[in-house]
Amino acid sequence: MRLAMIQQNATIYMVLNPSSAADEALRELVSELREGGYRVCPRCTWEEGDGARAVAEAAADNAQLVVACGGDGTLHEVANALMTLDAAQRPAMAGLPYGTGNDFLTALGVDPKSGAAQLADWLGGEPWPVDVGRINDRHFINMATAGVGATVTAETSRGFKDVAGSLAYFVKAIPAAFDMPVHHLNARAPGLEWEGEAAFIFVGNGPQSGGGWNFCPAAQIDDGLLDLVIVPAMGLTEMIAQMRELVKQPDAVDCHDIIYRQVKEAHLRFEEEVPLNLDGESFPGQEFKFSVIPGVLSFLGPRAPTVSAEDDGAESDQGGAKVLGEEGEIRPDPRA
Repeated sequence: MRLAMIQQNATIYMVLNPSSAADEALRELVSELREGGYRVCPRCTWEEGDGARAVAEAAADNAQLVVACGGDGTLHEVANALMTLDAAQRPAMAGLPYGTGNDFLTALGVDPKSGAAQLADWLGGEPWPVDVGRINDRHFINMATAGVGATVTAETSRGFKDVAGSLAYFVKAIPAAFDMPVHHLNARAPGLEWEGEAAFIFVGNGPQSGGGWNFCPAAQIDDGLLDLVIVPAMGLTEMIAQMRELVKQPDAVDCHDIIYRQVKEAHLRFEEEVPLNLDGESFPGQEFKFSVIPGVLSFLGPRAPTVSAEDDGAESDQGGAKVLGEEGEIRPDPRA
């Protein structure tokens, strides 16, 4: 793992999703970096596995940095590919937001509106170590979700996300909420044994999912912990009220009937195969073993804000979060 500052003659690989590849500002940035002495190698992704192949090429080329230009799914593929490398061979990672939700990067303070230009500023700083979650034989960098949220993500087409942006998830969630599937869950973690009907399950390395919703509001990607949140089955009105409080609270504490724990590992077993969303990618299954690998990736970019207990009405460090209003409408989090 490389924590040293990226030198001006460094080799940088950029893994581009289709949206970023078409961005003229990103093309201009590549030219500027090359003029400044960096060796920049863009690699466009077209089909599954392209991102992983680009990371393997970067490692063989002794690159110092791999920049994932896309959404949470692109970062997921790049992070998983980096985790297959020996630590001494593993380049640092950065990300530019060109996806639908951009949850991982937004939680760090990356501004989706500032685009590619941010990378030039980050190159003057040093990478910092971040945690990576493990689920069975895969890794994740942001969040795993099961239940209604995973169903909504699986049913939201890429074309609709391109048109509607993060609102696409909310539009798809409305009909799902009125026909809400629940899953019988057996959850085990240090200090927790729970069994029952669950509507939502979140396991967060980062705090946000679904385009800015703080479902794991106390999660930090460098604390050596995963945030486990279980929302039991309940009436829709009551669920909206409780989840509205959940996304606003700064601490990892139970929220009425909602269970909130910070753990190093967890074991979730369902009675049947369930849809599970892993950093925006589908990962269905019946039994999931979670763990966290502390500080294993070197990340270049804004450092995650520290979550601290706050009085009601105080400003929160978690920028960009959303909450549900009294009648379920979307509005900016007053603490954000």
